[in-house]
Amino acid sequence: MSSAVHPGIDTVVKLLHERLPVAAIVTEPTEVAAQCHLWNARVNGLPAVLVRCRGVADVQAVVRAVGAVGVPVSVLGGGHDWTGSAIVDGGVLIDLRGMRQVRIEGRVACVAGGATVSDVLDAARPYGGAAAVGTVGSVGFAGLTLGGGYGTLIGVVGLGVDNLLSAEVVLADGRVVTADSYHEPELFWALRGGGANFGIVTELRTRLHPLAVVTTGMIAFPMDQARSVLRGWRDLVASASDSLDVMFGAMTTPAGKVVFTSPTWSGDPVLGVEQMDAVRALGEPMIDDVGDHALADAVHSLDELFPYGGNYQLSSRTLPGLTDAAIDSFIAAAEAMPATCCLNVHHSHGAATRVPATETAYPYRDEHLVVEIIGAWPDGDGAIESAWVHDTEKQLGTHAVPGGWANLMAPGDHRVQDAYGINTERLVQLKAQYDPEGVFTAIPLPTTSD
Repeated sequence: MSSAVHPGIDTVVKLLHERLPVAAIVTEPTEVAAQCHLWNARVNGLPAVLVRCRGVADVQAVVRAVGAVGVPVSVLGGGHDWTGSAIVDGGVLIDLRGMRQVRIEGRVACVAGGATVSDVLDAARPYGGAAAVGTVGSVGFAGLTLGGGYGTLIGVVGLGVDNLLSAEVVLADGRVVTADSYHEPELFWALRGGGANFGIVTELRTRLHPLAVVTTGMIAFPMDQARSVLRGWRDLVASASDSLDVMFGAMTTPAGKVVFTSPTWSGDPVLGVEQMDAVRALGEPMIDDVGDHALADAVHSLDELFPYGGNYQLSSRTLPGLTDAAIDSFIAAAEAMPATCCLNVHHSHGAATRVPATETAYPYRDEHLVVEIIGAWPDGDGAIESAWVHDTEKQLGTHAVPGGWANLMAPGDHRVQDAYGINTERLVQLKAQYDPEGVFTAIPLPTTSD
């Protein structure tokens, strides 16, 4: 961990003590370090000060204090940050993890900035609602949503950014604004795909949908059936209803490596068995565990696959389709995959593809696949796993579109220059407008449209 402390820290601490309760301000290095353990154990930065925020007023106070002195600041929301951008060495960490409240107002969830996907689904469950969420419950809801928001309901409700109704944002000068279609519409546009690079989002309002119970689970096949299964998947989804989402991937089970599918049917429950049978027919399943589940339970069940405190190296590639050549590369990567690693593929289809590319900052609106390349290891230096991630990036890159999903890009990834396509210039200009000093750093952003 770093021991370098910004020279203005003492002044910031004095200002914070004038404005916040003493208990909110953590400066003792051992205690700061103890509270900076994230989902990815490889993140090992050490802030000089950690501030436990209880609400928007606390966030404002910290932003104004660091702004007056020019001390670097970072923001920690759900705690799933994998690159370390949420932990600023020697600066001030704004910790939103105590702000996890979720209020349900009809078919709208009002979600505090530190809430996780599980927090949102658990709050919506008694009301029979579900949000556009990802596949793992411990992910921060704000980070997932603002970065795009892929999930198993994508075909019927779209991406997370398509369901965002408004955001409460603390800007770099400490002002609080509401960004929606009528107030700060340009900021609202930028947040939906550009991430929390323009201010600190302390609350989001997102749509809920009456899809609390779905037919879902896992159907997995032996690796020697991978080619025929994936070709069959391609044929199946070409004519499938928007209500059928079939993620797929590769992982190692006690019985060996498998190509798995994770089908979710969110249409008429009576048709659920028929839809699952269509997936089973892709091969000869060796794992078959599907049924009717609350979406919250289905998401919770996947948390254990990616435990908190493990070591992770992530990447992704965005493919325009699943060609035979892409299938060959996928299988080669799966066969070389270390036992603790995983490939997971999201299919963007249906409602997500019927939104114009310029409607939000997130530009990928044609049907496509996002391949998550997940390197994971419990201990050690991870050299083998990291090398596999990089090799897989290269293999799949020959089939990928330029750019990709910025949520799974590390700082400095050159692909970000192409990640926003037609929206790049507008996004760059809005970053300069709302955060001209570059105070906030979340997911990578392009620096120019050239």
